[in-house]
Amino acid sequence: MPRLVLLALHGMGDTDEHYSQALQEGLSERLGELWREVAVQPVWYSPVFQGNENALWGAMAGEPANDLDSTLLRKLFLFGFADAAAFERSAHAEPATYRAVQRLIHDALVTGFRRCGNLPSTPVIVIAQSLGGQVISSYLWDAQQGKHWFSDLPASTPDQDAFVRLRSLRHLVTTGCNIPIFTAGLSRRVNFNRENPELSWHNFYDADDVLGWPLRQLDSVGNTYDWITDRPISAGNFLTGWNPASHLAYWTDRDVLKPVAEFIRRCL
Repeated sequence: MPRLVLLALHGMGDTDEHYSQALQEGLSERLGELWREVAVQPVWYSPVFQGNENALWGAMAGEPANDLDSTLLRKLFLFGFADAAAFERSAHAEPATYRAVQRLIHDALVTGFRRCGNLPSTPVIVIAQSLGGQVISSYLWDAQQGKHWFSDLPASTPDQDAFVRLRSLRHLVTTGCNIPIFTAGLSRRVNFNRENPELSWHNFYDADDVLGWPLRQLDSVGNTYDWITDRPISAGNFLTGWNPASHLAYWTDRDVLKPVAEFIRRCL
């Protein structure tokens, strides 16, 4: 029976259901038999937005009066940044959409909790790529504040409730995190509380990745982000490591896989 939950969240854009496969293979190679004790729970939230994005693109591309060049690049930006904008806006303008994303995280955690024998002390490690960092950060904020959809969930046991609120979260790993892009215009940016002093947040970013940013300076007033460890790396190979394509290379890079594997070893 597994003894640890590894929760994975993808980034923005049209993402395949099997997006975490390379990450799992890389960690499995490093952990060997210990990998059997990890319950991997990928959260696939892309379909919440993709249907609407496909419909809009189809309407625009199918209109004879529209003149659209660079269609591949346009689709990349539309499908990518629309996810981020829709997630943030839906929290207020379309709460059902926001809750649908967060409910997927909740349900993945419930499944992981059951796979690990319903033990509330089961350690959790989260690895979130790109927009996934903002998504899990919002989930943790809601869990601590008791806001939004948490109050609407069906009753559960106290142990399960504590688990899905990530009380046993030990390590949060973000890669290519773009929280600063979507919050820089705010006068104040406040992080969720670090309730567990053992919780670590390691934020990996590549200097060539314009979508990946350090995070510690986000709140210069209250310093609520100052416990994060920003870790600059060179993600990718000779084709991707020196340009923005590095944004897609974190989960196969040894500078990410090695420390994540070590986090798992420590928790087990």
